[in-house]
Amino acid sequence: MGTLSERDLGIVTSLVVMIALVLGGVIGIAVGLMPGLTAVMAMSLLLGFMLNLPLEAGLGLLVGVYCGAIYSGSITAIMLNIPGTPAAAATTLDGFPLAKKGKAREAVGTVTWASFFGEWIGVIVGFFLLPFVAVIALSLGDWELFLVAIIGILLAGSLAGNSPLRGWIAAFIGIAISTVGTDPIFGTPRFGYTPELMRGIDFVPVLIGLFGVAEILVVLRSRQPYTLSGRPGRAITRWDILRKPASVVNIVRSGLIGVFMGIVPGAGESASPWIAYDVARRRSKTPREFGRGSHQGLIAAETANQSTSGGALIPTLTLGIPGSGPTAILLAALFMYGVRPGPNLIVEEPGFISTTIALFLVSAIIMRVLAYLASTYFIRLLSIPRGIILPIAVALGFIGAWGVGFTVFDIQVVLIAGLVGYLLRSRGFPLAPLVLGVLIGPIADQSLRRAILTYEGDFATMLARPIGLVLIAFLLLMIAQNVWSKRRARAKAHETTTDSTATDTRADEDDATGTDTTTSGTSSEAAASATDRTVTDAPRPSDPSDAPAHPAQRDEPGPERPRPDDPS
Repeated sequence: MGTLSERDLGIVTSLVVMIALVLGGVIGIAVGLMPGLTAVMAMSLLLGFMLNLPLEAGLGLLVGVYCGAIYSGSITAIMLNIPGTPAAAATTLDGFPLAKKGKAREAVGTVTWASFFGEWIGVIVGFFLLPFVAVIALSLGDWELFLVAIIGILLAGSLAGNSPLRGWIAAFIGIAISTVGTDPIFGTPRFGYTPELMRGIDFVPVLIGLFGVAEILVVLRSRQPYTLSGRPGRAITRWDILRKPASVVNIVRSGLIGVFMGIVPGAGESASPWIAYDVARRRSKTPREFGRGSHQGLIAAETANQSTSGGALIPTLTLGIPGSGPTAILLAALFMYGVRPGPNLIVEEPGFISTTIALFLVSAIIMRVLAYLASTYFIRLLSIPRGIILPIAVALGFIGAWGVGFTVFDIQVVLIAGLVGYLLRSRGFPLAPLVLGVLIGPIADQSLRRAILTYEGDFATMLARPIGLVLIAFLLLMIAQNVWSKRRARAKAHETTTDSTATDTRADEDDATGTDTTTSGTSSEAAASATDRTVTDAPRPSDPSDAPAHPAQRDEPGPERPRPDDPS
């Protein structure tokens, strides 16, 4: 596997390599900030240029673009609710609510450090687990890839909205969209009514339409469009949050999830943020804060998002199977330099794996410095009023959609996806699962069909695979937990409503009883008062001793009677 040598440490002192890493980081940040432009596009365009550079410098350029694009894709997710990359869709759940609360600088600071920690955890853990995890990766077949893809889609559906059912419906709408085009196994057209539909629907135009155009329509419909409160400036690091034991555990756990999910080719990169987010919410003491602006949710999603790159390197370097789109470009670059990844890479190119790891570690440090220096400018830029910045962002998105296939059809997909996204959003359907369905749908489709062909319809043997049984058990447990949580929430809401109704009824009865008692008491007091007046006004009965002896003495005072205690 190789150890860190003087060659690896010399990367830090090599001026050409450092310039390539910085240039790649700047390009990656710029690409990630523009919706529709992805790391795969930028890395593909740089393949021809990098051949004029030495191996370390050329790989450093691509690694810088890779890390920069993944990081900055979360910035637009926070500030505009438009993920710059598909993997940043989970960041919108808590990033955008924080920005609307005036805490955009805090959210950017949290994302920056979570990305840094995630990159280091992913690369270091991947470096030490490289020979062991490669054996596990070999045991993953098409059936297991299909199950991992379905788990990621269902998790995204259950977490992205208030209703898991609506999230799952949105996810399977995305899967249905991904089936449009030509069948990759037999070449059979599916919904291919026009030549453009035969080519299929790419996820980039769908992403731009669902998040960009739909967001503009929401703002236009509002009489008073929302504004991001808070003063623009440099990103703020909430160390009081990052230093908490819960945050440290969240970072380590999410980083490990990203590493192991990155091993799964294709599906792992998109599913890892959602799985880490789900685990963090279940372990949190305040799960209700997730989706409303939780720093723990941001930490989980972004740490797993960045650490996935370390896991994706494992099958790329040891098996020659790219774990994600950017690692596929890295794989092509290695072949162009004459390096052949595979099981014999450690023998044929000793020390190359450690050199690649060193490039990723140094790139993470450079990205942290660039993010700190540039945060003031892109936060101020993205804090422009919504009516100005959103049309600009969508216009850039149209350019990115045009760059996918250079056809008008992709522009039409953007507009149609925007209208569909607006309608779904107005009905309470989350949009992130739909994008994930479009992205992972082809992987799930091809993996399932290849598995069925491999086992020739023997479903019993296919279902009896040990890793597949574990994934099926996890899938069923997840569905049962969501159904149970929904029923429990309904029961609790029903009990709350019943208790509230009973309380209101008792209060009404108490009010009525109190009124009757008061009225009765008032009537009794009035009757007693009338009786007292009657007794007082009535004439006293005559007493012979009180009558005067002679009529003439009536006006004369009589003799004073002695008191009983008078001695006389």
